[in-house]
Amino acid sequence: MGLFSRKEKRSKDDNNIKNPCPTPQTDDNVATTMSLSNLLKQSKGSAMNLSPFFAGVNIISNSVAMMKWEYKDDEDNLLSQTHYLWHLFDNSKLTRFNMVKNLIEDIICHGNGFIYIERNEETGKPRTLHYSPASSTVMYFNPLTNDMFYLNPSFNAKWDNGDNFLHFFMQPDSTGFKGQSIPSFAYKTIDLSSSTEKAANDYYSTGGTLFGLITTNSTTPQVGTQDKTMKTLRQSWDEARSQSKGTGTIFIPADLKFQQLSSSAKDSALVESRQYNITEIARWLNISPVLLGDLTHTQYGSMSDAQKEFLIHTLAPYVSMIEEQCTKKLIMPSRHCKEYVDLDENSILAVDKEKEANYYNTLVGGGIMSVNEARHRLGLPKVDGGDSLIIPYTNIADNTIGNTDKNNED
Repeated sequence: MGLFSRKEKRSKDDNNIKNPCPTPQTDDNVATTMSLSNLLKQSKGSAMNLSPFFAGVNIISNSVAMMKWEYKDDEDNLLSQTHYLWHLFDNSKLTRFNMVKNLIEDIICHGNGFIYIERNEETGKPRTLHYSPASSTVMYFNPLTNDMFYLNPSFNAKWDNGDNFLHFFMQPDSTGFKGQSIPSFAYKTIDLSSSTEKAANDYYSTGGTLFGLITTNSTTPQVGTQDKTMKTLRQSWDEARSQSKGTGTIFIPADLKFQQLSSSAKDSALVESRQYNITEIARWLNISPVLLGDLTHTQYGSMSDAQKEFLIHTLAPYVSMIEEQCTKKLIMPSRHCKEYVDLDENSILAVDKEKEANYYNTLVGGGIMSVNEARHRLGLPKVDGGDSLIIPYTNIADNTIGNTDKNNED
């Protein structure tokens, strides 16, 4: 038995090496990936129905999508506007903002985000970028070769070895080549939050009506009288609830007593539970609860301090992930280490105009940044003579750094 099992396994492994990309109909791994896609649709839907989760995903995806893409050389100079990298979104069906926003939402809610690269058939240079929804993109991982393959019928009829797909993920699975969604980890928090929201909806939709039992203190009820009383009471109860959506007033005889069974919003800590859900979801998204509207956790001196923490702890990993993947796949091999993709985070920090002005004034005045570099960051056109680095008067001629020839003449 052991001999035949080893032969069978060896035959299967050899087949995987020869045919690294089996068809979705015959391969268990691919079928599992496709079924997980449907499952993730449901988990995304239930999570995004929660206002704290929706707000968190929305602010993260919007913030990353707002960042300006720049393409630079190894000396941090902007590439020529005629360079192909500046025109990758020109013919896309989605704007860059919408494409990046969808991409970040897929990464958070599905675990993986994809962009298909349409290349020039002759030169192999990227020509156009297309958003590839995570729900319709199939992945296959070959454990024998550690290779990933991608398939989306909208773009490629055959398996792609990854050269034409930008694949983004934050939380790797056991293989290290695929991502896992935040809802797949935070399902308990999401279920608890959903239950809390349902309880709140049930409570407030009935006007805060409490439920209970009608009891009597009489030890010797009269036969027939009690049945008639209960029938009348039930009828008035049903009429009050049907006509006033559970908010009507019901009068009961003096010898009967209402015994409350359900808890009030205060007793069940309904408000506190919903507040706690905001904190938990914020923790899963690695975002400050303040940005989700929970002002009980306010601890910042200004909004710029909150934005700075948001950029460092929440957005920076997404930014690095996009920059590295795009630089790896969009830059031609001959230009690697000579060109790179850069996302400008300054739009996130540009909250306090006075601090922003002092920031650039310090950099320009200290000879760290030229006037035109500062104007470029502010979205302003260049000015003549603004490319020189200057500092306050020293022994450097004309206050210009690097003007060694004139200094030597003096």
